[in-house]
Amino acid sequence: MTKKIRRAPAEKLTRKQRSRLEEERRMQRILIWGVSIVGILVVGVLGYGVVTERIIKPREPVAIVDQGTITTAEFQARVKFRRLQLQNQLRYLYQQQQALAAQDSEGSGQSFQEYIQGQISTLESQLAPQNAQAIGQQVLNQMIQEELVQQEAERRDLTVTSDEVQEEIHAGFGYNPDATPVPTVSPPLTSTESLTTSQPTPAPTPTQMTEADFREMYNRYMREGLRPIGISEQQYRSWIKASLLTERLTEDMKEELPDEAEQVELQFLSVNSEERASELAQRLDEGEDFETLAEEIQADEEAPGFSNELSWLTKELLASRLGEEVAERAFDLEVGAHSEPIAVGEQNQSYYVIQVTGHEVRELEDSVREQMAQNAFQSWLDAQQSLVERKPIEDRVPTEP
Repeated sequence: MTKKIRRAPAEKLTRKQRSRLEEERRMQRILIWGVSIVGILVVGVLGYGVVTERIIKPREPVAIVDQGTITTAEFQARVKFRRLQLQNQLRYLYQQQQALAAQDSEGSGQSFQEYIQGQISTLESQLAPQNAQAIGQQVLNQMIQEELVQQEAERRDLTVTSDEVQEEIHAGFGYNPDATPVPTVSPPLTSTESLTTSQPTPAPTPTQMTEADFREMYNRYMREGLRPIGISEQQYRSWIKASLLTERLTEDMKEELPDEAEQVELQFLSVNSEERASELAQRLDEGEDFETLAEEIQADEEAPGFSNELSWLTKELLASRLGEEVAERAFDLEVGAHSEPIAVGEQNQSYYVIQVTGHEVRELEDSVREQMAQNAFQSWLDAQQSLVERKPIEDRVPTEP
């Protein structure tokens, strides 16, 4: 028979011991809750940072253009694209420099080598991290312009089709599906005037580019050029479309210009002192030949001047080239008459003596209409800036790629 083991009765805790135990348990619960709360806060802060950087901040505007918004994400993608363009241009110049050095062992092309080196230095400076803000501002200006153009194009019912976008891409890659293309050896992504129309460098080839060649080059550009920096094909095509729409709007403004306008043609002498200009004007009064005076000032080694002839221009275009006062005087002079010295520049750096050789209402030449259309577009663009609200971009400009 198993012997029963008798257990001693549990010793009762004193009031003081019970109080201490309860206090220890309470402190343990507080500690557990404290650690849990701190953990939740840490996770929350980290999560908020991720949400802010990946969701909230990319959606914040860098500019509000009337009813349109340019977001941080859109802006940063465009800056990266611009940097890619500049880097491709820089790589092309490096290649040109190396090829020239290999071919020109005697140094006969020294001036051209210096020119290329100057271009390389300029691009390297532009791409330096400390100059990132300049690129950012240029890109933002371009995007604001495109947004204003888009809104004006909608008001004017101007559009660009997907086929036109595709044709522009074909042209940029040197591919012409309808005719034998001239192989291009010019660098891609090198335009400093446009952010959208340049393409990757097509390798020089003596054979006609086929559709398969174009498709391979285009896909490689998407795969190796744009996607690694987070740019989609849709974004790329939208920028091409924006560039074409700007051209379409400028052309529409050109169509609004009159067929004829009052114009003058003239010739002028330019020197750097009022005394010299007064002397030239007096000698013209005395009957000396304008061309003789022009040759004289250009040959003057101590105080050289220059002369030029301008074909038919409107007052607006003449003012854009030589200044408002020169334009006013030119349109007031009789044909064959010349002016007294006209100071030009904020600090009167130059003095002009102009002689009008023609003045009449006449048909606008294509080159004049083109320049007038560009001026009209710029005047319109300047007037639209009151609709733009710009935001700070200092901490939003990428320095890569």
